[in-house]
Formats: sequence, structure tokens, C-alpha cells
Amino acid sequence: MGKYFTIILFLFFANNNGYVGKFSYTERSELEWSDFRGRPEMRSSFDASVNTGITYQWSYGKDKGDIELNYQVDSFCYPSLSWVKRGQMSAALLSHEQLHFDISELHARIMRKRLKEYKAGNNIRRDLNKMYKLVERMRVNMQERYDEETDHSRNDVNQKKWEKKIQTLMWYYRDYNE
Repeated sequence: MGKYFTIILFLFFANNNGYVGKFSYTERSELEWSDFRGRPEMRSSFDASVNTGITYQWSYGKDKGDIELNYQVDSFCYPSLSWVKRGQMSAALLSHEQLHFDISELHARIMRKRLKEYKAGNNIRRDLNKMYKLVERMRVNMQERYDEETDHSRNDVNQKKWEKKIQTLMWYYRDYNE
């Protein structure tokens, strides 16, 4: 009988109450302004900010020498850490914030693909942690590049380019949406 090991990685964020609700992309992929429940950062030069991320959990078992990897990867939005300044709710700005959520989901799909293709080595824990750190770094870098190139939604031409780019990448990784 195989032994099962489970590693769970959760991102915990705390507000004044010590609790932050979240919803996954699988539960609801389209953002609404009502999802921006955090206190706006008035000193920020930005009009809104959505807080998203990815989590994963995995386990494996050995049976007759074969290693079977089980995993779950999700992308989330954290409403109480997302905010919008009063009077700034526009369709264009919501579309910009939506793409941040889509970018997180894209990287969840990339992680799922890598996990599916993973061939277990001598140190599964190390391999998977390294894989996650790489995908997370890619996600953060893409989020930053997106904001830089779109000037945080102010550059309409580049915003449209990014929308097409993410749409294409989401289509490419469509087989890894769950």
C-alpha cells in the first residue's frame, strides 16, 4: 500500500478582522465592481487595484513502484484586498483589472500543465516548490509588465494588445483550465 504525502500551500492575508474572503476563477471568472471591497489607498496614483494569486496543493502515492501525483491549482481574487477610488469606476478600468485576474488564471493553467508533464524525481517536494516559485515569478513579472506597458490602463492601444495577447494565451492553455 502506498504512502501519501500532502503539501498544501495557502496564501493567507489578514485584514483587521484576520480574515479575507476569496473566490476562485473557476467559481466566477468575471469581476464586478462589487468585488472591490478594500479601503482605497488614497495616496496611490492608481485608481484601483485587484489582489489576485494562485495556490496549489499536491500529494503523491507509490503503488507497485509507480508514483502517482495528484494536484489542484487555483487562481483567486481577494475582494477585501482589492479596492477602487470613489468616482473612478469605469468599464475601461474594470477591464484592466479583469486582465490582472486573467493573468493569474493563465499562470494557474501553466502550473497545471507543468504538473501534468512532471516526471517524479528523487525530491518531489523540492521539484514542485521550485516549479511553483518559477511560475509565481513569471506571474508577478507579467503583471508588472502589463501595468508598465498599459500605463495602468491609460494606454488604450497597448491595453487592446494585452487583451488580445492574454486571450490567445488563455486559448492556448485551454486544456488546463481545471
